[in-house]
Amino acid sequence: MLTFSLDKIALKPHSKVLDVGCGEGRHIFGSLHEYVDVHCIGLDQDIPSLNKCKEGFEFFKELNSGSTVFMQGSVYSLPFDDNTFDLVICSEVLEHLEDYHAAIDEIYRVLKPEGKFLPSVPSYWPEKICWSLSSGYQNMPGGHVRIFKKRQVINEISDHGFKYDYSERFHGLHSAYWWLRCLFWSTQDSNYFVRIYKKFLEYHILQSPAWLNYFEKILNPIFGKSIAFYFEKK
Repeated sequence: MLTFSLDKIALKPHSKVLDVGCGEGRHIFGSLHEYVDVHCIGLDQDIPSLNKCKEGFEFFKELNSGSTVFMQGSVYSLPFDDNTFDLVICSEVLEHLEDYHAAIDEIYRVLKPEGKFLPSVPSYWPEKICWSLSSGYQNMPGGHVRIFKKRQVINEISDHGFKYDYSERFHGLHSAYWWLRCLFWSTQDSNYFVRIYKKFLEYHILQSPAWLNYFEKILNPIFGKSIAFYFEKK
């Protein structure tokens, strides 16, 4: 379940890809599937997530002859030389950071000129509803510390030296799931409606029926839980 249309980004063989805040590696694995002979690095602070990346990589390593590394690190101090990467992905990370401007500066530093920067954040009004429904959601340790507006993201990242190309929304079926979780925050793990909707999403992710994919594409422009941006380093 990717939050970007990687097929819209043309990468040459042997390009270098960095996923900052890679989580369990979905965009690294998506890059291995989409591109030929790319060298990927997934960076995250969470050791259990990195361990799951390494486990999942066993299913993808034969797809691509490039190298893949998962490592612990901070977006505030990326352990790479200037102008190293052709593509940097930063999905659902900026909303967690106290100083996201410092993180964007670091990403700019390690990205090659004309390299692509793909950040995503929660869409404004679906996120606003989550905050309104549950104080627990907005006060989770390590949770979201701000709600971004689309124009804010475009303007502020452009101010760091990037050229904005376009944006699109994803995961239109997921907003309602998070609203349910927030509505039943204290009992979400056992709540009937949350559990049923979770099974519905699992069916969508694992089976990917064409009719449901089409339905989500219709929902995405309005109900998309995430908004993905496509920038280029000037």
